[in-house]
Amino acid sequence: MPELYLRLLDRILTPILLILAFSLFMRGHNLPGGGFIAGLVAAAAIQLQILSRGDDFVRRRLGRYLQPLSGAGLLAAAVAALIGFIQGGFLKAVWAKIRLGALELEFGTPQLFDLGVFLVVVSVVVSYFLALSRRDPEPES
Repeated sequence: MPELYLRLLDRILTPILLILAFSLFMRGHNLPGGGFIAGLVAAAAIQLQILSRGDDFVRRRLGRYLQPLSGAGLLAAAVAALIGFIQGGFLKAVWAKIRLGALELEFGTPQLFDLGVFLVVVSVVVSYFLALSRRDPEPES
Protein backbone atom coordinates (compact mmCIF):
# COMPACT_ATOMS: atom_id res chain seq x y z
CA MET A 1 0.00 0.00 0.00
CA PRO A 2 1.52 3.33 -1.03
CA GLU A 3 2.20 5.71 1.80
CA LEU A 4 0.17 8.85 2.33
CA TYR A 5 3.17 11.16 1.86
CA LEU A 6 3.87 9.63 -1.57
CA ARG A 7 0.30 10.29 -2.69
CA LEU A 8 0.62 13.88 -1.49
CA LEU A 9 3.95 14.34 -3.27
CA ASP A 10 2.43 12.81 -6.38
CA ARG A 11 -0.38 15.37 -6.43
CA ILE A 12 2.06 18.24 -5.96
CA LEU A 13 5.12 17.19 -7.98
CA THR A 14 3.60 15.48 -11.03
CA PRO A 15 2.14 18.68 -12.55
CA ILE A 16 5.34 20.55 -11.75
CA LEU A 17 7.49 17.88 -13.41
CA LEU A 18 5.26 17.80 -16.50
CA ILE A 19 5.39 21.60 -16.85
CA LEU A 20 9.17 21.44 -16.48
CA ALA A 21 9.32 18.71 -19.15
CA PHE A 22 7.23 20.87 -21.49
CA SER A 23 9.45 23.90 -20.98
CA LEU A 24 12.62 21.85 -21.50
CA PHE A 25 11.13 20.40 -24.66
CA MET A 26 10.12 23.78 -26.07
CA ARG A 27 13.47 25.47 -25.54
CA GLY A 28 15.54 22.48 -26.63
CA HIS A 29 16.03 23.28 -30.30
CA ASN A 30 17.61 26.66 -29.50
CA LEU A 31 19.12 26.20 -26.02
CA PRO A 32 20.22 23.28 -23.84
CA GLY A 33 17.37 20.87 -23.26
CA GLY A 34 15.30 19.09 -25.80
CA GLY A 35 13.56 15.81 -26.30
CA PHE A 36 15.89 13.58 -24.33
CA ILE A 37 15.99 15.47 -21.04
CA ALA A 38 12.30 16.39 -21.32
CA GLY A 39 11.51 12.70 -21.82
CA LEU A 40 13.49 11.78 -18.72
CA VAL A 41 11.67 14.40 -16.63
CA ALA A 42 8.28 13.21 -17.90
CA ALA A 43 9.27 9.61 -17.16
CA ALA A 44 10.24 10.69 -13.62
CA ALA A 45 6.71 12.08 -13.20
CA ILE A 46 5.29 8.73 -14.30
CA GLN A 47 7.69 6.90 -11.97
CA LEU A 48 6.26 8.99 -9.14
CA GLN A 49 2.84 7.74 -10.22
CA ILE A 50 4.12 4.15 -10.06
CA LEU A 51 5.48 4.68 -6.56
CA SER A 52 2.42 6.48 -5.22
CA ARG A 53 -0.46 4.63 -6.91
CA GLY A 54 1.10 1.29 -7.73
CA ASP A 55 2.28 -0.29 -10.93
CA ASP A 56 -1.11 -1.85 -11.73
CA PHE A 57 -2.70 1.60 -11.94
CA VAL A 58 -0.06 2.85 -14.39
CA ARG A 59 -0.16 -0.39 -16.41
CA ARG A 60 -3.93 -0.03 -16.85
CA ARG A 61 -3.67 3.64 -17.82
CA LEU A 62 -0.51 3.68 -19.98
CA GLY A 63 0.62 0.11 -20.61
CA ARG A 64 -1.09 -0.47 -23.92
CA TYR A 65 0.16 2.84 -25.33
CA LEU A 66 3.88 2.39 -24.68
CA GLN A 67 4.83 0.38 -27.77
CA PRO A 68 2.77 2.49 -30.21
CA LEU A 69 4.25 5.61 -28.58
CA SER A 70 7.74 4.32 -29.22
CA GLY A 71 6.88 3.56 -32.84
CA ALA A 72 5.36 7.01 -33.31
CA GLY A 73 8.53 8.57 -31.90
CA LEU A 74 10.75 6.62 -34.27
CA LEU A 75 8.50 7.60 -37.16
CA ALA A 76 8.58 11.30 -36.20
CA ALA A 77 12.39 11.28 -35.98
CA ALA A 78 12.68 9.50 -39.33
CA VAL A 79 10.25 11.95 -40.99
CA ALA A 80 12.27 14.89 -39.64
CA ALA A 81 15.44 13.39 -41.09
CA LEU A 82 13.80 12.71 -44.45
CA ILE A 83 12.31 16.20 -44.74
CA GLY A 84 15.79 17.61 -44.23
CA PHE A 85 17.18 15.15 -46.78
CA ILE A 86 14.65 16.31 -49.36
CA GLN A 87 15.64 19.93 -48.68
CA GLY A 88 19.32 19.30 -49.27
CA GLY A 89 20.95 17.41 -46.41
CA PHE A 90 20.31 14.63 -43.93
CA LEU A 91 18.76 16.13 -40.76
CA LYS A 92 18.91 19.62 -42.27
CA ALA A 93 16.76 22.10 -40.37
CA VAL A 94 13.70 23.18 -42.31
CA TRP A 95 11.49 25.88 -40.77
CA ALA A 96 7.91 26.98 -41.43
CA LYS A 97 6.24 30.11 -40.05
CA ILE A 98 2.55 30.28 -39.22
CA ARG A 99 0.81 33.59 -38.52
CA LEU A 100 -2.12 33.70 -36.13
CA GLY A 101 -3.09 37.34 -36.03
CA ALA A 102 -0.28 39.23 -34.29
CA LEU A 103 1.32 35.97 -33.14
CA GLU A 104 3.89 34.31 -35.37
CA LEU A 105 4.75 30.68 -34.62
CA GLU A 106 7.82 28.96 -36.01
CA PHE A 107 7.89 25.19 -36.41
CA GLY A 108 10.71 23.10 -37.79
CA THR A 109 12.22 19.71 -38.25
CA PRO A 110 14.41 20.06 -35.11
CA GLN A 111 11.22 20.21 -33.04
CA LEU A 112 9.81 17.22 -34.87
CA PHE A 113 13.02 15.29 -34.22
CA ASP A 114 12.93 16.33 -30.54
CA LEU A 115 9.32 15.14 -30.36
CA GLY A 116 10.38 11.75 -31.71
CA VAL A 117 13.20 11.50 -29.18
CA PHE A 118 10.82 12.57 -26.40
CA LEU A 119 8.27 9.89 -27.27
CA VAL A 120 10.87 7.13 -27.53
CA VAL A 121 12.56 8.08 -24.26
CA VAL A 122 9.29 8.28 -22.33
CA SER A 123 8.01 4.96 -23.64
CA VAL A 124 11.26 3.05 -23.13
CA VAL A 125 11.98 4.43 -19.65
CA VAL A 126 8.41 3.89 -18.43
CA SER A 127 8.45 0.35 -19.84
CA TYR A 128 11.67 -0.26 -17.94
CA PHE A 129 10.21 1.16 -14.72
CA LEU A 130 7.11 -1.01 -15.09
CA ALA A 131 9.24 -4.09 -15.67
CA LEU A 132 11.27 -3.30 -12.54
CA SER A 133 8.13 -2.86 -10.45
CA ARG A 134 6.57 -6.17 -11.49
CA ARG A 135 6.23 -8.55 -8.59
CA ASP A 136 7.30 -12.16 -8.89
CA PRO A 137 4.46 -14.61 -8.42
CA GLU A 138 4.38 -16.33 -5.09
CA PRO A 139 5.92 -19.81 -5.23
CA GLU A 140 3.39 -22.59 -4.79
CA SER A 141 3.94 -24.94 -1.87
